[in-house]
Amino acid sequence: MRYAHGLIVGAALTIAVTGVGVAHAVDYTCVPLEVATLDNRVHVECAEPAPKTRGSYPTDTGHSIKYFAVSLSANQDWLNRFVQMSTIAINSGSPIQFSFDPGDYSGETFGCARTDCRKPWAFKLLKDARVP
Repeated sequence: MRYAHGLIVGAALTIAVTGVGVAHAVDYTCVPLEVATLDNRVHVECAEPAPKTRGSYPTDTGHSIKYFAVSLSANQDWLNRFVQMSTIAINSGSPIQFSFDPGDYSGETFGCARTDCRKPWAFKLLKDARVP
């Protein structure tokens, strides 16, 4: 009986932790201005959103986030995908959607400043949906 109760509590805790992470995630559609490789990271700089059309930069703790970066020491497959998708976006003019967790300042370890940069946990290339 005691074992079954612990299992139920553990399962409920896992669901709650997973749910909290997803609920706080932020998705931001970025029109990339630059992709840069620096000494410790690769970053994408997002264009300033046009007034009254795309809103504004995402904010976190009162700061506007305009860079998304991945460490050069990150998993090489992850780093390569980031570089490849960012380069395709720059060359094609397509936007990238970045997903990040507000308050996650772990990017500071590789030069991603707390005041304007976040480490994405997901990113995807979007089709440019402009009407000609």
